[in-house]
Amino acid sequence: MRTVSQVVEEILQRSPFLTEAMHEGVANNAQIARRIKPDVEKRLMEEVSEGSIAMALHRLSKDIKRPLFGERFLKQMSDITVRSNLIAFALPASAELPHLLDVLSKSMHARKDTFFNFSRGLHESLIIASKEFEKDVSDILKHEKNVKKIENLSAITLRLPESSLNVPGVYYPILKALALEGISFVEMMSVRTEFSIIFEERDVDRAFSVLKRITS
Repeated sequence: MRTVSQVVEEILQRSPFLTEAMHEGVANNAQIARRIKPDVEKRLMEEVSEGSIAMALHRLSKDIKRPLFGERFLKQMSDITVRSNLIAFALPASAELPHLLDVLSKSMHARKDTFFNFSRGLHESLIIASKEFEKDVSDILKHEKNVKKIENLSAITLRLPESSLNVPGVYYPILKALALEGISFVEMMSVRTEFSIIFEERDVDRAFSVLKRITS
């Protein structure tokens, strides 16, 4: 029969955010005990007091290690590229859109140093391109409805090591650092080892400084 301590340790091992909260002192044992109490009781199939859970947390806290998430790869993300003067088009998903964008993509591919990204969700599509292609994209979308245009954007792209591709939480330290500085972003996207975050131009300098600091 498993003990309260064994179950609490099991929960912490599968909940790195709780472990981080404990390590950084963001939450005390009583608060965490209150939060995980239903899970502990479900696993033990009996009622457990918050006090006994808090005591187990206290014992475990002596040996607990701060989870690294993707932090161990930060110093390997030295290749940071900034692309300014971008524009985004958001619109409802359309069956015709992929075909139209295929033509545009081939045209852009012939020109160097251009930025072009197309994402399609279940209900919406998003196109982000260099400002110089604004007219080309607008012409292609002229028959599409409810197109929203977002101007004055910039992208910061980080190159990740291959070894990080299957690591849980690899983007967490990047997004956490931006959030702690109160910097919001418009969109984010990834293509294997490339991770791009789209910002309003007024925020890109601050964002670059933060990302440069944590990766240097």
